[in-house]
Amino acid sequence: MHLSMPSYAVKGIEMQVARKGNTIVLRLDHGEDILDSILKSVGDADSTMILTAGLGMISDFELGYFDNGQYITKAFSEACELLSMQGSVAAEGDPKLHIHVAVADRSHAAFGGHLLRGKVWMSNEIFLMNVEGLGSIRQFDPAKKVGVLQLRT
Repeated sequence: MHLSMPSYAVKGIEMQVARKGNTIVLRLDHGEDILDSILKSVGDADSTMILTAGLGMISDFELGYFDNGQYITKAFSEACELLSMQGSVAAEGDPKLHIHVAVADRSHAAFGGHLLRGKVWMSNEIFLMNVEGLGSIRQFDPAKKVGVLQLRT
């Protein structure tokens, strides 16, 4: 299987993007913004529902824990292993991205939460699956005090 791999300049740093069928693979370099890179790579996707997965290392990141309508946040500047990333990208609504991560620090302690911001440390490998024929929008639910994914078929 041969995947085309065009490169895009992002603030002087190269992001590699490969597309084959419903799959998009990103290879992000040191210093790139993770969430912005995901949004840029799916901007022209045919589907409105995209699942995410990824691994690598992360630094200068902020995690959130959702509690009764607001995020309890914590920022981290040190590099950590990005053990797992999972989430979804909706076509419309706020936020379009809903990404959770599990990370581990130098002592091998693992922790995680909602990824509010983060930069690549060294390299990231991110996999996106475009769910063909499924639409989605994230709409604010006043009872839950959060944007909730609504599916459209």
